[in-house]
Amino acid sequence: MITTVTLNPAIDREYFVDQNKPKEHKYIYDHNDIRVYPGGKGLISAIDLRNLGYPDIQNIGFVGGKQGIFFEKMVQDYKITTNYIYTENEIRNNAFIIGMDPVTYTHYNDYTYKVSKDDVEQLIKRFKRGIVDSDFIMISGSIPAGVDFDIYQRMVNICNELGKDVYLQASGEALNRALQAKPKVAESYFKHTKKVLNLELVELEDYLRAGQKLLEEGAQYAILRYHCERLLFTKEKTYCLSPVDFCLKNWLGAGDAYNAGFFDYVFRKGFDFIEANRYGAAAALNVAEHKTIFIENREDIEKNLSRIVIRELEV
Repeated sequence: MITTVTLNPAIDREYFVDQNKPKEHKYIYDHNDIRVYPGGKGLISAIDLRNLGYPDIQNIGFVGGKQGIFFEKMVQDYKITTNYIYTENEIRNNAFIIGMDPVTYTHYNDYTYKVSKDDVEQLIKRFKRGIVDSDFIMISGSIPAGVDFDIYQRMVNICNELGKDVYLQASGEALNRALQAKPKVAESYFKHTKKVLNLELVELEDYLRAGQKLLEEGAQYAILRYHCERLLFTKEKTYCLSPVDFCLKNWLGAGDAYNAGFFDYVFRKGFDFIEANRYGAAAALNVAEHKTIFIENREDIEKNLSRIVIRELEV
């Protein structure tokens, strides 16, 4: 079994328009230009892995309100096992407006969702029971209001007690604390600030220093996004991963495809950090260059492998 954790899910609504101009009304007549789907880091990766042929995947997290019922039904339609704690408050809604000429990307992100302390403790119990048969666990995304910053640290500690490897994708104080539990792979993503472990990130040297600090603070391997590239950190070496002839059409889902591609490589071929990242980047490239959210098949990933260049950096 594969377990992904999404504590702060949302119903995502995507609108494709010719041009996204302020103060101008837009009327969308083609159903292909409107998409509604369950969103949240971890969940989209779970759907990608299901599309790649993994039959036993569960998503653990919070959902809430009447919209939560709609959300769970959408998740189940993708053949993902849902393992949710229901809360009183309504789940979040996010809106994405994508202009096609020129390519623009406008994101309205709802952060109104809140859970209670009792819900958190129920989730921890559910998580500990739910991962017993899991081969690999991905914990990713932001945390909703009402959840303490040590939530990921608690989860990683539970995984360690059960001998489970963890891929952690987090940010801010939740990441800082989780590193103390020593996850196998840690990736910082950026939403509200360009900081990692309270280090301001501006120049390449800042990113390199932050990646080394992720290792010093507890991660066995670390990943940092640097513009359209990825910086990869091991205890011995540092690498830069770059796509060749990259044409961005869509950010949404690309990071989740990266994670799913990474998992897929590890499951089939064993843990090779560099090659798993190459495979993940090839998966992300397929999503980023097309009007799609999910990986459809493994062939679409493999045709991009030659376009992913990884070089060692002198640090």
